[in-house]
Order: sequence, then structure tokens, then C-alpha cells
Amino acid sequence: MHYRFHDTAHVEKRARERAFTVEQAKLTIGEPGSILKTPPRKGNHGGLIQLFFRLFESRILVVVAEVREHECWIITGYWEEQR
Repeated sequence: MHYRFHDTAHVEKRARERAFTVEQAKLTIGEPGSILKTPPRKGNHGGLIQLFFRLFESRILVVVAEVREHECWIITGYWEEQR
């Protein structure tokens, strides 16, 4: 799905700290391997907080974002080891 991304300044900082790129985060949201939508939580922009997962080589990038229709605010991201 195509999203319009808003204010990525915070995730740029997290990306540097946690060794992923903003482009990887956007790809994870746009073409996820899976999405976790529960429990439903409201975000600051009227959307719902969701977790997006995508495999990159042997690690899974987890991106936490608020989604409202086709708009997206990336909150943070982190790596998980593949199980």
C-alpha cells in the first residue's frame, strides 16, 4: 500500500541509533511481511498504532507507526532476530 509519510525526523534519529535506514522503515510499512493491529490503540493524529514486520537477511525490522487511511507517522523501529 502507498502511504504519505509525515515528519520523519524522530525516526531518522532512531534509525541512526539502531542501524536501519528510513528507506528500510518505509519499505517495511509499504510492503510488510506481516502487520500486528491488536490491541487497537489510538495515536496522536487520529489513526491507529500498528506494528509492521519485514525480513531483511537474517533479521526482522519491526516498525511502529500510526496509520490513518493513506497517511503514516513512523514512531520508531528496531531489529529482532529471526526465530
